[in-house]
Amino acid sequence: MKCLNSGIRFQDTSIIFMQILHIIFMHSKTLYILFTLMVVLQTQGYSQSTGWNNNGGNPHRNGFSAVSGPETDSVLWEVSSPGLFGTPVFIEDNYLVTMRFQSMTDAPVVCYQLNTGTLLWSVDVTNASGRSLPVGIRDGRVFVVRLTESQNDTLYALDVTNGSYLWTADATVAPYISESAVFDATGNLYIGGFQKTFKINAETGQTIWETTTVPMASGSGELAVNTSNNTGYTLEQSGGISYLWATDLTNGVKKYSKIVNDLQPGGNVPQSALMVGENEIVYVQLTEDNIAAFSDDGSQFNLLWQTTIIGNSAFSLMCVDNDDAVYAPTGGRLVRLDGLTGDTLALSAYIGEGGLFTPRISASNNNFIYATTGEDSVFAFDKSLNKIWSAYLPNSNTSGVSLAPNGLAVVTGANIIRVYTPKTFTSRSEIDQSAIILYPNPTADYCIIKADQRAMGKRYRLVGVAGQTILAGILW
Repeated sequence: MKCLNSGIRFQDTSIIFMQILHIIFMHSKTLYILFTLMVVLQTQGYSQSTGWNNNGGNPHRNGFSAVSGPETDSVLWEVSSPGLFGTPVFIEDNYLVTMRFQSMTDAPVVCYQLNTGTLLWSVDVTNASGRSLPVGIRDGRVFVVRLTESQNDTLYALDVTNGSYLWTADATVAPYISESAVFDATGNLYIGGFQKTFKINAETGQTIWETTTVPMASGSGELAVNTSNNTGYTLEQSGGISYLWATDLTNGVKKYSKIVNDLQPGGNVPQSALMVGENEIVYVQLTEDNIAAFSDDGSQFNLLWQTTIIGNSAFSLMCVDNDDAVYAPTGGRLVRLDGLTGDTLALSAYIGEGGLFTPRISASNNNFIYATTGEDSVFAFDKSLNKIWSAYLPNSNTSGVSLAPNGLAVVTGANIIRVYTPKTFTSRSEIDQSAIILYPNPTADYCIIKADQRAMGKRYRLVGVAGQTILAGILW
């Protein structure tokens, strides 16, 4: 179990606490909580992450976050930040990281305080020779590529608190500007090189292994991680035919593959990343052709379904919701598909704006679906894809809507960074972590929370791995 300092939040990949037997409040300001274990060996584990670490938010890259996101277009803060277009945002603790592209040689990586909008630092790792492309954030490190598109670019790690240099990777990498790295449960980093994928020790920058990968096209080669079976998935090509590959994350050995067939004349535009659902099904988007779903039984892939989509939406990202439904672009709209059958459950109104339709979709645990269009708008929908609200966001490009652990939602566009707030928002930095002690952690049957006077009167919430509230109240 892991305790985060945003209220008190439990995350556990093996045990779900379903029933509280009783609570005893002691005069020493110690809160004793005793649990009955109702479910053991969780069968459907949510992706482990420490924030919005990479494109898609989590190791699965599936855009789902078990938080309550903004229900209205209420803005917490907005700043003017020079940049021609929006780019992805990565979040950990109270830090927000993105790139501000002004030219091919003027595109620094910037870090803002998530809760206030204060600019903390801006760094150019290229010495005005390229773009400083952030590709992820994890465990206090920001991973930045000196992007020159040479196919042999340098990967650096910076300290998230001040942007200072930590290390240079011993391998050169080659992500496209729309791509990111991804992380496994222990924080190891996976990133694409020239016809390779690397596993890199995030603490040292040393290569653990490399394996051959041949992506279909720019924007489609990002690896997605399934932590429960220690497998990484990539969309690759051989002779122009799309293949789904499984790779052993321990040693980089390619295990098996499956052809992903086109369904429509003219083929596809393979410039979108795949994802893994919370149900561990692998979902592949062959842009302009179909969405395909595959199960992985440990020795082979099995095709579950394919559903046609239309319209070019290169560099778009799908997502899943807390019912395992899949959201994808089609013909200037969003479509909701049954994750098990591929049946169409809902279709949004037309949200295209006449240009490049590049929706990047994410979902929160309070049944909201968010998307930037790649053009000039950000949308929030319910699960039936009825529009709840929308707002002008100039040239959102590949921004997407990044969801923080406290429910804040971050978007970027031309000359703008904006943060939307949920109805109830508690700053993660509101209570000093030293004010609260929780033990034993992990635990099998009970835990004790000790809080000093600094935390008295503060609200807390214990949240199970499936997003359910186990206990909430006020420390006293």
